[in-house]
Amino acid sequence: MRRKAVVVLLAALSLVSIKMGTGHGEDTAILTGNHPREAETASMGNADPNQPLSMEIHFAVRNEAELNQLLAEQQNPSSPNYRRWLATGEYDRRFGPRQSDIDAVADWLKSEGFTVESASDGSIKFAGTVAQAQRTFSVRIARFGDGSAYANVSDPSIPARFAGVISNVSGLDNMTHVMPGGPRRIVPKPVR
Repeated sequence: MRRKAVVVLLAALSLVSIKMGTGHGEDTAILTGNHPREAETASMGNADPNQPLSMEIHFAVRNEAELNQLLAEQQNPSSPNYRRWLATGEYDRRFGPRQSDIDAVADWLKSEGFTVESASDGSIKFAGTVAQAQRTFSVRIARFGDGSAYANVSDPSIPARFAGVISNVSGLDNMTHVMPGGPRRIVPKPVR
């Protein structure tokens, strides 16, 4: 009887740990370095959940080791690939995203309620609201200063099946658009 209780307890604990490691019922991966570091401490409140966002997913390079080798050979005078450049479309065929990956990511975004606007040039442009982005990417999007600046305060999560396929998500912040031409820095407005 006691052994059966231990087995049941261990089974319950394993289910809890699996659930904690998943988002929307599946395992997730973090896109590290995909948020402004300043956003971690300078938040002035939450962004409007209904605020529309124009976002873009950029795909990771496939066969990165092969690409690095090719680039080194193209610069090495003793290599047969020295100054032997790729033909039109060859980069995409060898190193760009597979069409099946583009389709799978686009389908995932649609299932999350986003509007997919285009899928080309190694990226997918899509639109939604702050609330959708926060839910889908497991981030908090905060506002700064007078409220016109916004940013995700942590790195976004994506389904683990897209780890190595998606390199980053842009559009979760407008920090570079708000403060062009210099290092990104948030200076809160003084309270009067």
